[in-house]
Amino acid sequence: MTPGIGAESDAQRPFGMVRYYSVTSLVIIALFTMVISTLVSMRTRDMVRVKREQYALLLAENLNHQVMTRFVIPVLQKYGRIKLSDPEQYRLMDAVVRNTIHSFQVSQVNILDLQGTIIYSTQPEYIARTGYDGPDFQTALAGGHVSVLDPEPNFLEWSESGRRVLRTFIPLRDESLATAELGAVKAVFEITLDVSDDFREVWLNQALIVTALLAMMALLFFILRSVVSRGQRIMNQRARQQKMLEEKLSQSERLASLGRMIAGVAHEIRNPLGIVRSTAEILGKRVDQDQRPLAEVIVEESTRLNRVVTEFLDFARPQVPRLRPLRVEDVLERNLAALEPELQRGRVRVVKRLGNRLWINGDADLLYRAFLNIFNNALQAMSGREGTLAVTTEEVKRGGRRWVAVRVADTGVGLDPEAQGRLFDPFFTTKEQGSGLGLSIVNSIMTSHGGEVEVTGVAGGALVEVLLPALEEQ
Repeated sequence: MTPGIGAESDAQRPFGMVRYYSVTSLVIIALFTMVISTLVSMRTRDMVRVKREQYALLLAENLNHQVMTRFVIPVLQKYGRIKLSDPEQYRLMDAVVRNTIHSFQVSQVNILDLQGTIIYSTQPEYIARTGYDGPDFQTALAGGHVSVLDPEPNFLEWSESGRRVLRTFIPLRDESLATAELGAVKAVFEITLDVSDDFREVWLNQALIVTALLAMMALLFFILRSVVSRGQRIMNQRARQQKMLEEKLSQSERLASLGRMIAGVAHEIRNPLGIVRSTAEILGKRVDQDQRPLAEVIVEESTRLNRVVTEFLDFARPQVPRLRPLRVEDVLERNLAALEPELQRGRVRVVKRLGNRLWINGDADLLYRAFLNIFNNALQAMSGREGTLAVTTEEVKRGGRRWVAVRVADTGVGLDPEAQGRLFDPFFTTKEQGSGLGLSIVNSIMTSHGGEVEVTGVAGGALVEVLLPALEEQ
């Protein structure tokens, strides 16, 4: 495992833990939210039930008084006995009950005799029904009261349950005695209250609480995830930058070792090569006309090898730039003027868009050599066909700094995607004849100026972009 990959894993690990614990904590909060909202809902349901039961008791007490004073006593005085099967008595009882429960949201009132038979009901079809002898009825006969919710709410109730009623069984007592004591139980009231709206309101409140809490958790989760994601991106970016720096450092160390070796070898080759060239020149003057071309070949190849050795030395022992303020356009114009014969011979059209106030700190000779390599590569890419060489300069801002950008675009054969990542590697070349050091030297010169070089393939050619630190206007 490389240091860069290990650093990236170490950078991701704490944010991975944060992401894990953030999700876990939000799940736990969600569960607690559900439990709390359910407990609050149950507490509210109990309060609604107690409130409606107290309401039913007060209504029953009032109904008990009204029935005794407005029905029982007058009927006993007039008829001597109570017989609800008598239509007149029934109408009187019905009038008393309905006037009492009017506007009190009572669904139904039944009056049961001591045997559990309905002797009166606001719903006439219930009259004469029997079988009311359950524990609720027996509790009312004993003088107590019982309220039953139908249907009973579940522990977890996440939807409306439809119609729900509260049935309260309350004794009907005799109030004819002129004492403060409660009289005997004469019958049993069954008062049915419709509490659907009350419980629907409870459910709506529960749904509102859960929705609000879930929305708040979703917002917190989104914020936390955004912070974690941004932090992770920053850490990953730093890890990648660290990996790139480590790779550059490793490459620099390899190149330094390689440069020392090349310098020694080139020095040993250059002296004998000079002797071979000078000897060939002398032989070319002394031999006859038929043998002179052989001597010229030796001179020509010696010159080419000397040029290659010079490139090796330039790569192995890069010169320290002597910086001074200059206009990058002047350097480019000098290059294009020197290449004018080559441009005309290759029928290459030059398109220039050069600024006139773009100043940098640079070494004119080193920059001239660097741009000469770039232009020569472009001309070689367009060799054998007409083309266009576009040269532009402009000031750009990147990373909070001002740069002078020089772009050289050609309409040559373009770049091989597989080779694009190795263009700055020493001795890597796609040409039949070439040392593979041209772009390495360009990159070395631009780096010594604090600049950067990037080569990309474009439609119908290649683009070289050079960034050099800009100076204030001179």
